[in-house]
Order: sequence, then C-alpha cells, then structure tokens
Amino acid sequence: MDTNTICDFGLHKGERYTELPISFLNWMIAANHHHAPLAMAEVERRMAAVERVCPENQEF
Repeated sequence: MDTNTICDFGLHKGERYTELPISFLNWMIAANHHHAPLAMAEVERRMAAVERVCPENQEF
C-alpha cells in the first residue's frame, strides 16, 4: 500500500491511512468493509514497525 493512500469516506475522509486511528482500522477489518484490505495493510505496516524497534526476543 502506498503510504499516501487517502481514506475516501466517513469521519476520516481525506486523511491518510497512516494517520487513521487504530480503532477505525480495526472497525473496517471487523466489519469486512470493502476497504478492509487497505486497513489490514496499514495495521500490518504498523506492527512491522513496532517489531523492528522492539523485537519480541529483546530482553529489557
């Protein structure tokens, strides 16, 4: 997904998917919205970013 992809509906119309609240992305996925694949791609992008910064096997 292009990180400049814009949400084209609802409360967040005109905002980039990278700026959408996780709750909105989760709603799209759970509701099987027709843009759910875009929401899932953004959630996966965020999870990968966290994993790069904080690998699970890293000891604190």
